[in-house]
Amino acid sequence: MEIETLTISEYFKDNKPCLSFHTDTLENSDKGIEEVHRHDYYKIYLFDNNEYNHNIDFKRYNCVKNSISVLFPHQFHKLENPYNASGTVLMFTEEMFCSEMLRKELRAYCLDMKERLNCITLTEEAYNEIKTLSNMITDLYTDLNIIKKEQIRHLIKLIILKLLDYTKTRELSQKETSETNLFMEFTNMVDEKYREVRLVSEYCELLDVTPKRLNALSKKYNGQTAIQVIHEKIYIEARRLLAFSEHTHKEIAYNLNFDSPSAFSKFIQKKSGYTPTQLQKKLTQIYIRED
Repeated sequence: MEIETLTISEYFKDNKPCLSFHTDTLENSDKGIEEVHRHDYYKIYLFDNNEYNHNIDFKRYNCVKNSISVLFPHQFHKLENPYNASGTVLMFTEEMFCSEMLRKELRAYCLDMKERLNCITLTEEAYNEIKTLSNMITDLYTDLNIIKKEQIRHLIKLIILKLLDYTKTRELSQKETSETNLFMEFTNMVDEKYREVRLVSEYCELLDVTPKRLNALSKKYNGQTAIQVIHEKIYIEARRLLAFSEHTHKEIAYNLNFDSPSAFSKFIQKKSGYTPTQLQKKLTQIYIRED
């Protein structure tokens, strides 16, 4: 079965002020979506009442009152909303919100961050603290400008940090420590060298590890193969350049070290389903109202 992937831009057909972020009520957020699906952005669900069955990556979570569920990009999920559902949903894209924070500052939590944050039940006091931050974000969103957008960015970061603080960590085994350190070294290296180093075999040589082992670690801790990690980094940077730079497509292609504009175009079409021109137009429409 083909799993539908929803994009955050689908919410913005009514002159919404910021298309890399959106907030909604729980009862409206997944309304009409009855099948398992996934998103290319983050979602934070705050459950004010009732019980909710939240199926994420083939795991079934029972989210009760005062629970919070953080959904990461590309996780399969289905939320079963009870009657009279009440709560808040925060949605934000990786390239505009928390990307570097999640990739670098919280790298040490890589092992089980998704598992820890997919469903958390808090004390009423702790939940109200997160709810207060969520309400601040909603208030800022109703009258948005560039300064308030930055405030929202930091409030989202604060929410995630608090949720990580609320969840108990476990001491990693020696094997897990070794594995996560190696995977962190790989992803840090990709962040620094993705323009020049494009092959998994080249990273394996730099890390002194076999492709089989690197792919196994990548799948275990990120859910993607090593080459998918590399390509995702390139794709994020390509979207940023298309959306915010004044470079031509040819200049972007060579900036990202593609052999030719044609190779760049094929890469973009494979990743997005659009030509660079079409994707640039789409991204421009999405972000133009944020300034």
